[in-house]
Amino acid sequence: MSRLDNRATDRDSTIAAVAAEALSERKPQGRILVAFDSDGGIAQALTEGGAQVVPWLRLAQDGKTATAWPPDGGFDGAVLRLPRGWASFEMALHALAARLPVGAPLWIVGSNDEGVTSAVKHFDGLVEGVETLIIKRRARVLETHRTAEPAHGALEDWRQTVSLPLPEPAAALELTSYPGLFAHGHLDAGTECLLRVLPEIAAGVRVLDFGCGAGVIARAVRERQPEALLTLLDIDAVALHAARQNVPDAEMVLSDGLAGLGTRERFGLILSNPPLHRGKDEDFSMLEALVAGTKQYLKLRGTLIAVTQRTAGVGKLFKTAFGHAEMLLETPQFQVWSGTPK
Repeated sequence: MSRLDNRATDRDSTIAAVAAEALSERKPQGRILVAFDSDGGIAQALTEGGAQVVPWLRLAQDGKTATAWPPDGGFDGAVLRLPRGWASFEMALHALAARLPVGAPLWIVGSNDEGVTSAVKHFDGLVEGVETLIIKRRARVLETHRTAEPAHGALEDWRQTVSLPLPEPAAALELTSYPGLFAHGHLDAGTECLLRVLPEIAAGVRVLDFGCGAGVIARAVRERQPEALLTLLDIDAVALHAARQNVPDAEMVLSDGLAGLGTRERFGLILSNPPLHRGKDEDFSMLEALVAGTKQYLKLRGTLIAVTQRTAGVGKLFKTAFGHAEMLLETPQFQVWSGTPK
């Protein structure tokens, strides 16, 4: 685990510990819906206090079960660990509020530098009566209560259709997306760089879109080569839900890294605009694991093509890992590297 990955893990553990302390004093009872508690510390504290905890995780971190949307049913309270981005926060808040009766408590947990103090600006009238239960180690827990304001409680309430212009001569794509997904509503500049140097792909070639998001890269491949065999992998269940609609004939893998692929026929091509953040923190461990792990998933003379920011230092990584490494494109912000195993 890298230093930056440790930083992200430590942040989650710290915030969970502060939240557990505050909620242990409150001792909520009944069915409590707990969202995005990747550390598990909040759920443990609630369970020890006598509550029946129902977890909801969007991210399949460390092999945990993840779903795009929380389960239906009535709950007596909810805890929301602040996700990255206010669009994701608002969507999750609506999901939780739709499952709570008027007056039920909803606790919001996060750190100061994540912006938890600004959460009140994004309540949409769904909760009221904000009280800060604890401020400790730069983390805090806000207690609110459900109002009678109607909530958008189904995932498809948030479905949007976006038009993304691709590098010429390709035509624009009409894609399904959801608030909070990577590059929602526009073509990411890094993805555009990768698509500019996308190689010719023969019919029947197995292609993996690693960290696929809503499936932009895979859909571009499908438009160019209808007979490619596509697999899309992402850690985010909402991203895969969108990708399934954008590339319906592809295989979907919900996984925190390559290990979720299991044992299978190898790929002729792996494409990736890999995630370089975990929550607020920069984290290159996913990129490092991708480069190190592709050998066992690439066919002989298969290729990994990845785009990253220039500051990621991908060149050295590729030259160390692959028998043949080549920079395909460089801009002031991005580099696209190709690697073929020894």
